[in-house]
Amino acid sequence: MPANLPPQYFEAEEEFRQAKTPQEKIEAIKKMIAIMPKHKGTEKLHAYLRRKLAQLSKEAQRKPKVSRSSPIDRIKKEGAGQAALAGPPNTGKSRLLSALTRARPFVAPYPFSTFLPTPGMMPYEDIQVQLIDLPPLHPDTTEPWVYHLIRSSDLVLVVVSLSEDPEGQALEALGLLEDAKVRLTGEGAKPGILVANMADLDGAEERARPLGALGMPVVLVSAETGYGLEELKEEIFRRLGVVRVYTKEPGHKPDMDKPYVLPKGSTVLDLAAAIHKDLAKNFRYARIWRKGQYEGMRAPRDLEVQDGDILEVHGG
Repeated sequence: MPANLPPQYFEAEEEFRQAKTPQEKIEAIKKMIAIMPKHKGTEKLHAYLRRKLAQLSKEAQRKPKVSRSSPIDRIKKEGAGQAALAGPPNTGKSRLLSALTRARPFVAPYPFSTFLPTPGMMPYEDIQVQLIDLPPLHPDTTEPWVYHLIRSSDLVLVVVSLSEDPEGQALEALGLLEDAKVRLTGEGAKPGILVANMADLDGAEERARPLGALGMPVVLVSAETGYGLEELKEEIFRRLGVVRVYTKEPGHKPDMDKPYVLPKGSTVLDLAAAIHKDLAKNFRYARIWRKGQYEGMRAPRDLEVQDGDILEVHGG
């Protein structure tokens, strides 16, 4: 039976030939395996590539090089919070990142096209949230640094495709995350959102119904048409668990362009510390403006701030 390999396979094969380090060769072989059709005609080639992958993996571990340093080291948290996009192959994570941010990740019609984390900044009202597109979750190919980055993020977006069996995709992804000590359901779970992509397909809404029983908030979106993206942005902000607090100087209008972003539960004194540590140390009093409640009243240092508060902080 002929192998009938697609053009993308030969492109990946050329990348392998041009690769200079073991890690580059490993990434190229992973791509070849992911692209290759699975049937009797490719069994021997598939077995050969798996052996070659194992051999290169041992070589890479035996002779570590700077080029193999974890990509995590190159990602710094920015904005109001960091959300990791995780999920099975071919769910449209990269296209979703592109639709929500100005990032332009490589988007391909075949699975496993993302090999390194791709960050992008998502605007939401007057703040920005950092989104990171990650390689797909797979029991055989996902590297430990991917799970490490998911664990260190503030929020996890589990992206599934509504093209076929989204419930099965979600269960597999949640299982892999659970094995990696990332629990997104139940008491004490890490904040997460189940993002059901490709909602523009026929029958998508019906296929999405079982997702509601998995114990996570579900948002239906289409990265292709833009459907549901604004709702997703709002849910991301809610799940990050932060509040925006605005400041003003005495006798001046408040600065409504650049709020301080604090964790929910923060106090007036926490805001003072965020402005400057000496202001918190020498805190005297603060005045607060809160819609429908306070109009310049004095606020105690332990008052919990809410989203949209305006504060005038006075130091000694």
